[in-house]
Amino acid sequence: MKKQSKLNLVNTKQQHYTKITEVRNVKQIVMIVFMVLLSTSIFAQLPAELLNPEIISINRMPMRNNAFGFENTDGWYHAVATGDFNNDGHTDIVTGNHGLNSRFKASSTEPVSLYINDFDQNGTVEQILTRFQNGVSYPMVLRQDLVAQLPGLRKKYLHYKDYRGQTINDIFTAEQLEQAIILNARSFETTLWLNTGLGSFERKTLPVEVQFSPVYAILINDFDEDGNADILTGGNLYRAKPETGIYDGSYGILLKGDGRGNFTALPSGESGICIKGEIRSLRNLRTGGGRVVLGARNNDAPVVLQY
Repeated sequence: MKKQSKLNLVNTKQQHYTKITEVRNVKQIVMIVFMVLLSTSIFAQLPAELLNPEIISINRMPMRNNAFGFENTDGWYHAVATGDFNNDGHTDIVTGNHGLNSRFKASSTEPVSLYINDFDQNGTVEQILTRFQNGVSYPMVLRQDLVAQLPGLRKKYLHYKDYRGQTINDIFTAEQLEQAIILNARSFETTLWLNTGLGSFERKTLPVEVQFSPVYAILINDFDEDGNADILTGGNLYRAKPETGIYDGSYGILLKGDGRGNFTALPSGESGICIKGEIRSLRNLRTGGGRVVLGARNNDAPVVLQY
């Protein structure tokens, strides 16, 4: 096939496209496990939610996770893929996260926190999610949901005005909070990690278009055959509570790589990619009719991208 200078994915009415190639896809069950090749063999482990990327060595000497550049990267991760994005011979990483287009905003100093405890000692564990607003961390749960989950608080918050402005410390006692497991998310960016070759990774922000919705599927390949690795992502999340809103800002994003670790998001009119729904997996397949990319969606028919 003749090399082209740009991507040319043509969408037909049968949802067929032209031009795409190999994939490195990872299934998420409880945690995502992937291999990273640095100077020696290393396994990297990325928990599915509220944890940061972790590097686990198969050598005898223990390694500090923060030494790899993953400090303050706790997030809501859904996918991971690897490739050489700057053509230096080292394996780099892409992590699919919650994205930046939501009510959840997090940073190293103002995380989104999840408090887990049997607060009313009835044998059922409750979870309370909090986020910062104007420097103060407030619970995300609405008053009616809180008292339904913890009926003992109904008298304390008899009216909605009683619940207004309440923090987690106002709702629960110090003893209840001390007994709680607290998980913090400090970053929601879908991120590129460039392998320095020196036992660490350099964090690099990907284009804003890929941050519009949670990323659940990542496919790596040189889609336009220019010698540089590109990235195809998919995601969305429809099962969400009304107060957060659904996440449907992605129709599949093609990120064109320049071989130096930089990426440009191609508009749908140029890439031809427009996939509606909750994309959960992207895989490259070979068929009798040629090569195709199969996109799996929740509660919907698969999408076939043919080239």
